[in-house]
Amino acid sequence: MLTNYDAKAVAEVMGIAFLRDSKAAGAGDFVVLRDTGRPASGSERTLAASPALIEKAVERGLPRQALRHVAESLAGGDKAKASSLEFGVVPKTTLERRAQNLSPQESERTERVARLFVHARRALGSEAEARAFMTAPHPALEGRSPVDAARTDLGTRRVEQVLNALEYGLAL
Repeated sequence: MLTNYDAKAVAEVMGIAFLRDSKAAGAGDFVVLRDTGRPASGSERTLAASPALIEKAVERGLPRQALRHVAESLAGGDKAKASSLEFGVVPKTTLERRAQNLSPQESERTERVARLFVHARRALGSEAEARAFMTAPHPALEGRSPVDAARTDLGTRRVEQVLNALEYGLAL
């Protein structure tokens, strides 16, 4: 079990929900992703978000809209900033070619940023403070923002160390 991983909050930041289609019953563990804005039909059953479901979704490729939803959550309504954040995770020319789903690598970077944002909200206490933290340069990250550091797994770990220090009152 992942400690402090709030799958429900991460899925919410990415704007996704998980459905089991009754027509797929017996087909094993088939999970469908959808935008949370669309109501489920009578033949679909909503599944509780879990680390395992998010992992499978990342492996298959998140919907392209998940990245947009994460960027808009971080930008707080600033459309230009949302686009800039989006292109920081997936380059503009690559993103323009994505009609439906992101690649697994792009999905992983999207999930990382969503996870860090959830962690920042928990550690700092408010969404506004988390937004400011995620997009501002930080001295413990050599002047890079946490969103920029999240491009790699090692950078993500460093951001998590900063957040843990803030959350638990530890020295950096």
